[in-house]
Amino acid sequence: MSVSIANNDTALKLLLAFIPKVESDLSVDFVADQLSQLQLDGQKAEGTNSIAYLITEKYSSDLSGKTDTEKAEVSQWMSMSARHGPSERQVFSQTINEHLAGKTFLVSNYLSLADLVAFANVHAFMESLSSQKRFNWSNFSRWFDLIQHAVPADALAKAGLKLVEIDLNAPAPLKKQQSAASAMKEKDGAADEKTKKDKKDGQAKKEKPKKQQQPQPAKEELKPVPSLIDLRVGHIIKAEKHPDADALYVEDIEVGEAEPRKVVSGLVRFIPIENMSNRDVVLVCNLKPAAMRGVKSYAMVLCATSPDGNTVEFVEPPKGSKPGDRVYFEGFEGQEPMELLKPKLKIFETIQPGLFTNDSREAGWYDADKQFHKLLVGGNVCTTATVASGTLK
Repeated sequence: MSVSIANNDTALKLLLAFIPKVESDLSVDFVADQLSQLQLDGQKAEGTNSIAYLITEKYSSDLSGKTDTEKAEVSQWMSMSARHGPSERQVFSQTINEHLAGKTFLVSNYLSLADLVAFANVHAFMESLSSQKRFNWSNFSRWFDLIQHAVPADALAKAGLKLVEIDLNAPAPLKKQQSAASAMKEKDGAADEKTKKDKKDGQAKKEKPKKQQQPQPAKEELKPVPSLIDLRVGHIIKAEKHPDADALYVEDIEVGEAEPRKVVSGLVRFIPIENMSNRDVVLVCNLKPAAMRGVKSYAMVLCATSPDGNTVEFVEPPKGSKPGDRVYFEGFEGQEPMELLKPKLKIFETIQPGLFTNDSREAGWYDADKQFHKLLVGGNVCTTATVASGTLK
């Protein structure tokens, strides 16, 4: 029995150190430039999440959830935690902060695999935050501090992590320094202003009072909701390799408009070209068009990624769907999407961390209360071929 851990896989390093028996049972190697891999009791696994599940099921099963509902929640947090970009780390940390209002741990009322993996994955991000930001995200900071002290110090050290000093007191405001000379200057200036004011007082009655400008009403802040995303059924009529990028396809997709949309997708590694054409998909139609290696893409194909990252599949509309049919989330029926998602509003980036498939391979969105809103066309749910508890993007 052996495990090969990628040098940058902090989460697995922490988990192995947290469960000491694992290290005594397994032959552990550290490798560069490849996914972590595990062979355990005749089973093989690849990727952080898949390996973590196998290890906890054998050595500490409660860590992965005590009930089916808790296991599903642990899986969701693990999938969200797997997104590594700086902006994704920020969104994930904000999600934790909102989720933990009135809660102690990510799942139920005990330390779980979700807490350990999420902690390891956001450790570097927490180190980069200012004291003010840590104070603003007090729930996130409180949880982080709890987990780092719940993990034995030697386990932190083996994972290459160190304690981060967390101070949840409000940062002291900066005091404005004022020299004696500048104070005198201000005093003299105030006297001059008083003299000028006295001279003008006699003329004040002769002058007509100026109209006071009416305060402008504050603009109502746009709350990101999934109905702002323009999702439609598309039909791929043609797909070919990108002329200048080996990892990209270029597709022509009917979406109920006068002309098909040109779409660029990074799916070469996951879906053979013979499986790309003549099939129905779900399109995100109101993202800002973007050039990808010289070819402009006018939409995004919605796909599901398995928890271990090895499988990517199309989200498929229900049978009988037609190009251009509206795709919407349960509970948000009849609401109109934005014509164009403005990048600075980060609507899609805010909603996307909650996009998943459930255990039944149904696509949908988890809101802040962990309620699952199914992705529907005409009342029927969109699904994937095999990916359960996967992320959508």
